[in-house]
Amino acid sequence: MRRNEVTGIKIVTESEFLKVVTGTKRAVLGAIRAHLSPDLVHAIDDVSQETYMRIYRALSSGKGPSVPDEDSLSSWAYVIARNECLRLRSREQKSKRNQDVASDLVLLQQWTQNDSQEKNLELSHLEEMIARLESPFSETLGMLLEGYSLKEIAERHRVALGTVKSRIYRGREKLREFSTENSQRKKDADIRNVDDPLDKDEVVSI
Repeated sequence: MRRNEVTGIKIVTESEFLKVVTGTKRAVLGAIRAHLSPDLVHAIDDVSQETYMRIYRALSSGKGPSVPDEDSLSSWAYVIARNECLRLRSREQKSKRNQDVASDLVLLQQWTQNDSQEKNLELSHLEEMIARLESPFSETLGMLLEGYSLKEIAERHRVALGTVKSRIYRGREKLREFSTENSQRKKDADIRNVDDPLDKDEVVSI
């Protein structure tokens, strides 16, 4: 490898990098087979490509094994590929968690609705109704609204997953009652606010 005379940055030539790829290919694929989750097998090419991009950037910045023989390069490449597998798994788990939370939140909003209500319940209104619930139900639904998954809620309260689901079910029934009461009060208020078509002081002559 030679250095740029101006910047001092190492320049990895195409032939040099191709030699690195050839010498570490078995180690990289071995790491991917060992550490990539079965449900992410479709991402093998992406992980391999990202691994070699990291290797290239590291070599170009002067990082890598102090003695760049084939064994050292293979061990180093194995670690990079393994870490890339773990990063991908972490990203996928986070993405799935976000999807689960979003799904739980949508269900929670749907549970508090009935046919006569708007499809989208105001978040502040929902929070107010949850605060009116008894402790086990308000805490459970509150955590669900904050983005916790059902599993995380169960772990936090040290209860079975079935208990969490039961609390959500009973809590949602209470929310429905609150929502129905609010709707009825609003209707009653609207009726009271309707002006009488006849002025009480007006004398109606026949």
